[in-house]
Amino acid sequence: MRLSLPTDRLILETLLEGRNLAANIAESVDRSRNYLNQRMALLHDYGLVAKVGPVEGTGLYEITPKGVAALRLIDEYEEGPEFENLVEERAELIEVRPPAIIDERADES
Repeated sequence: MRLSLPTDRLILETLLEGRNLAANIAESVDRSRNYLNQRMALLHDYGLVAKVGPVEGTGLYEITPKGVAALRLIDEYEEGPEFENLVEERAELIEVRPPAIIDERADES
């Protein structure tokens, strides 16, 4: 997993507020739509965000448990398997129920 900071942090923080369109996220984080679309594709590949319908390809995204875990651990980010393993372990404890996020260990961070 290779994150681009601070952009990916801003994207994930925006999605903590709820599902959103890529165009809105680009505006919110003050990045070009082209760049944001590239980042969203990578974050999707990493499993940090999910594309949601009702129509496929609409650019509507939501954060995943893995995305919440990555955001909570982002200050410890270093590219490589150690960070990815931490994210995977933490993600198992997180449940995302739009619009709510339940994190059993939120008080421990």
